[in-house]
Amino acid sequence: MPVSRKMQIYNSIVHYKCGNCDAEVDITPAASIGVATTVGILALGFWGWVLFRGSGSPGFIALSLYGVVGLIYFWFTLTPLMKHFRNPLLKHGEPVQTPVDPANAHIARRPILWIESLGYFAGLIAPLIFIICVLGGAALIGYINFTYF
Repeated sequence: MPVSRKMQIYNSIVHYKCGNCDAEVDITPAASIGVATTVGILALGFWGWVLFRGSGSPGFIALSLYGVVGLIYFWFTLTPLMKHFRNPLLKHGEPVQTPVDPANAHIARRPILWIESLGYFAGLIAPLIFIICVLGGAALIGYINFTYF
């Protein structure tokens, strides 16, 4: 059962405690793992685009660094996701309704908790929607500036 929720910079951590065996575990919500997955794939994709788009071939060191960073990213994304599959505390799938400690609350608490309530696939899509909104706003400002000024 969820006991508490601690806000971090980009996500929250839910502290679970088993009622039968008193085991405790800290779980990152699935939507936050989805956000980290999308942001990591976009970052690695941009780095790969810079590294592999030229007419020359990248060297062994560049390929090795790219592969090592890809493996590290895979490890840091897979580790919190595996906690969801290994812990019987999360098998029921009920939404977490734990209060946030006021000392850990920050300005982005509401959007983070809202995205975390939607699930893993919403976390995968949220960064893309944010990027589209920012680029759309910039395009709108540029269009207005070019057209009317």
